[in-house]
Amino acid sequence: MTHDIPYFVAHRGYPALYPENSLPGIQAAIQLGARYVETDIQLSSQLTPYLCHDDNLQRLTGHDIYLTKLKDNEIDILMVPYPNSTKSASIPRLAAFCQLLAQYPQVTAFIEIKSESITRFGLNQTIEAILPIIDTVREQSVLISFDWEAIAQIKSRRLYKTGWVIENWTETQAIMATRLQPDYLFSSIHCLPKKLDQLWSGSWRWVIYTVDDYNTALDYVKAGITLIETDTIGTLLTS
Repeated sequence: MTHDIPYFVAHRGYPALYPENSLPGIQAAIQLGARYVETDIQLSSQLTPYLCHDDNLQRLTGHDIYLTKLKDNEIDILMVPYPNSTKSASIPRLAAFCQLLAQYPQVTAFIEIKSESITRFGLNQTIEAILPIIDTVREQSVLISFDWEAIAQIKSRRLYKTGWVIENWTETQAIMATRLQPDYLFSSIHCLPKKLDQLWSGSWRWVIYTVDDYNTALDYVKAGITLIETDTIGTLLTS
């Protein structure tokens, strides 16, 4: 893979125009040419994985409720509005996302296991709820998390690609990255050092989030960071 152009990752699908983590948004991003998508997983009270970043659904639905405390049928009737629109979309199950992903074998999905679900249900139960569902698209999937123990456990199975999301730019995090040796290392642009030639070296590929300006993305590409998450995938793919 060359290092002179950015490879944009559709961060939560296409949230600039669609509800975040919605199937319409993810499909729109793919049809516009996205080769990478990123999504988030929370578990229902019945341990069903759903595509959702927040446990508390106030921001998304206007209801002060927690997805991890809801039954599947309670989640299935919730709707998330489109930006600046009267339209809305449901919160999809991971199983439905995997069915969609299977239709686009050229696409790689970064699937983030959220810490709220791990805290509520435990690490083992959370992982066991997710892995069987993604098995049919395992080759297209990269399991990511802020939780280093989750990444270590998934790596130990030697079946899945992994990505660790760092919390800050510290020596402790650098040592953990070296120990984990994930396939991908994720960082917020706000965590990166000012001098990008100081990026930690390793066998991983860097992925950063979030960049919505093409020229800014090119600056990161010059430093060797080619995988860049964006909320405006359609705009940047046509830049």
